[in-house]
Amino acid sequence: MTSSVRVEVIYFNFCVMKKFLLFVVALLMLQVGAFAQTNFEELTLDKALDKAKAEGKLVFVDMYTSWCMPCKYMANTIFPKAEMGEYLNPRFVCLKINAEEGEGVEIAKRYEIAAFPTFLILNTSGVVQHRIVGGSETVADFIKRVAEGLDENTAIGVLAARYEKGDREVSFLANYARALLAVDDPKVLEVAEVLIKGLSDEQRVDSAYWFVYEHPALTPVGSPNMEYLLANAVRFQKSVGEERVNEKIATAFDLKLTNMITGRDKQSGVEAIDAIEKEMEGYKFLSKPRLKMFAEIARAQRSGDIEKLLAVCERDIPQIEHEHLLAVFFPLSLTIKRNGDAGQQERILKLAKKLLEETTNDKFKFSLGQFIPYALEKK
Repeated sequence: MTSSVRVEVIYFNFCVMKKFLLFVVALLMLQVGAFAQTNFEELTLDKALDKAKAEGKLVFVDMYTSWCMPCKYMANTIFPKAEMGEYLNPRFVCLKINAEEGEGVEIAKRYEIAAFPTFLILNTSGVVQHRIVGGSETVADFIKRVAEGLDENTAIGVLAARYEKGDREVSFLANYARALLAVDDPKVLEVAEVLIKGLSDEQRVDSAYWFVYEHPALTPVGSPNMEYLLANAVRFQKSVGEERVNEKIATAFDLKLTNMITGRDKQSGVEAIDAIEKEMEGYKFLSKPRLKMFAEIARAQRSGDIEKLLAVCERDIPQIEHEHLLAVFFPLSLTIKRNGDAGQQERILKLAKKLLEETTNDKFKFSLGQFIPYALEKK
């Protein structure tokens, strides 16, 4: 064999080997990629429960709908990540179930799914061990939320079973209430009430239970919890700090006045506004000037006098930070648009245009852009 032929043979063998190695590497990469991402299997729920039992796993269910944008974000961004698959796949048989198709309709009803996405962690008997409502922006955050479902101190289903069996130990009730808050479960209202009733007067002002008083759903303005907080503000301040207590009180007043302005609270009258203003005087918080303006706006709105309401809006709204106008400006402006005369409609439109020119808040800018064309329409 001549040297030139020998070289050609060696080169040919090299090319063949190179292609083979590239093929092997590509195959391995495909296998790794397929394993790395979350392995959602095409099984019925019953089959998934059987498989989980055989493999010593739990079942992870992604309950979604075709129109849910957070569902799409989780499907396209979170679940394909390698670290997500590396966490879920060894621990769960994973399913994706459309809540509006096939068996998904019955499953959503069975597990009382009311928001999307909702993620269920089921034991092999199909009992909910934990549920996660809403998606996460990062893999790390979602892994943390799933991990809570594997911890008996935070898993909703485990805690619920203890509660139903009569466990009323205060540290358990506190854990259960926190877990319910994390998934926006209305059961928290009952559990928090049981917790507070089981505390001594000294325990109630302890920082360990401050989360009950801090949460707006558990301690709204006018509730027994809020009345207790206001009556014992100095004691709470010593326990959790003056700033936190005052900001909680400010937030409660803010929510109450905002609900009055937006119409969520249609029952409270001027006397409630007067009471809030009087109560605010005893506390120091940065939002007090704005809340006083909110009180004036709410009072003018309750009067039913469109001219008075418009004048207060023209005076106060330009002084309010735009992020705080997102909720209140549009109910006010729509009231004036619908019930005011032509001149008053023109004035609220002028105010909206001025705010649009000045705002740097994208959400407020978008909302103003939606309102202004409506305001230009003739009755």
